[in-house]
Amino acid sequence: MKIAVITGWQIPDNPEYVTILMDQLQKKFADDYQDLNADEFEYAIRTYGTRMKDWGKSLNLSLIDDAICEYLGKRKYLSDLEAQKMANEAEPAALPPGETDWSDEWEKIKESARKGMFRGEFITTCIYDWLKRNKMITLSGAERWQLLEDCRQAYALEMREALHSSPAANPEGRRLYELLVKEGDEWRQEEKLWSAVVDYSKRETVRIEALNAIANEQNQE
Repeated sequence: MKIAVITGWQIPDNPEYVTILMDQLQKKFADDYQDLNADEFEYAIRTYGTRMKDWGKSLNLSLIDDAICEYLGKRKYLSDLEAQKMANEAEPAALPPGETDWSDEWEKIKESARKGMFRGEFITTCIYDWLKRNKMITLSGAERWQLLEDCRQAYALEMREALHSSPAANPEGRRLYELLVKEGDEWRQEEKLWSAVVDYSKRETVRIEALNAIANEQNQE
């Protein structure tokens, strides 16, 4: 009834038609609209249903679907914009500018990578800060955001393996592990986890940048 009032679409007089329509609409909700609440559904009909050219037409599933799909498309577009904004802002802070020159260590890292003797855990995060300070980080904001998530998962795997070797010995470690693998961003509020994952991400960034630098040097030869 609300849909008809909002849009002007006519409710058919045939009770059997209305029964079938309601049944199909419920199934449509379960199949395609499950992430919409009632308020969003009404907003979509109110905003997009009234713009359609079928004023006065009998209410049917296709009319409803056209309005909802237009709303979902707009919502996804805005959601993608927000995700990109967050990705651009999710950049680990570098150390303030200093006099330390890590260029020699950077060359050693690249040389180790060329020889296949590269181990990320031996990289100091200071090299990441040096690279960033000298604008040598080539990964985009979105790539660094994804890398941070990948490193969270990798660090969680390492924690799980450590806990598996001594399951009852470290209750605090188990608490941190469960927080780290929990869905959502609550783990970022735990300073130990945040620092560990950010450092992990910095070392992994240095590894990737070293491989990229080697590839670029080879292409220029």
